[in-house]
Amino acid sequence: MNEVLKPYVQGFQATGNLRMDIKQFFEANNDLETLDHTYKVAGVALRVAERYEADSKKAVMAAFLHDISNVIPVSDMMVTAEKLGVAIMDEERTYARIVHQKLSRAMAAQLFGIEDEEILNAIECHTTLKAQSTLLDKVLFISDKMAWELPGEHPYLQDIKDKVNNDQLIEGILIYLDHLWENRANMKLVHPWLIAAREELSNDEYKGY
Repeated sequence: MNEVLKPYVQGFQATGNLRMDIKQFFEANNDLETLDHTYKVAGVALRVAERYEADSKKAVMAAFLHDISNVIPVSDMMVTAEKLGVAIMDEERTYARIVHQKLSRAMAAQLFGIEDEEILNAIECHTTLKAQSTLLDKVLFISDKMAWELPGEHPYLQDIKDKVNNDQLIEGILIYLDHLWENRANMKLVHPWLIAAREELSNDEYKGY
């Protein structure tokens, strides 16, 4: 384990039971808000994975781990990522919070011993998605959004749920990607991976899941 992660494992000892380990990890870092969100995403991911015949075990594991980097203050995320050898894009340096998806991948490998590339890749793009995404990538990406409980009215989130729950996974994902694109002037960063994913999925000839 890289020395930079040691402050986040004080009072934490992995047991191999990922659900309980995640609970212990977030409690040790006094981040019950992310723990609550994590459990909600895992529940949604299980249902979505089963509906679309994705690997439900991997979907739940990825969901448990997707936001573990939230225990790191945003002000420390960039330097922590650099010390962990995470590849950082120039665009990401304009908005440190976006690297949390890559940080969570690194932490899943180093702190929880995850070696499965499908799980790690899904974690790495759970905020932005990316071109040539796998079914597991898409399941985690959209489950994260479906589990949100945002204040105020956000009708597009219900539209996403309606599509995904009616066997229109790509259409549901595109609702979210299009929403961000239409509001890009108000965003700190429109990630290149997100742009590429939207362009690919919007193509009438797209044949993926």
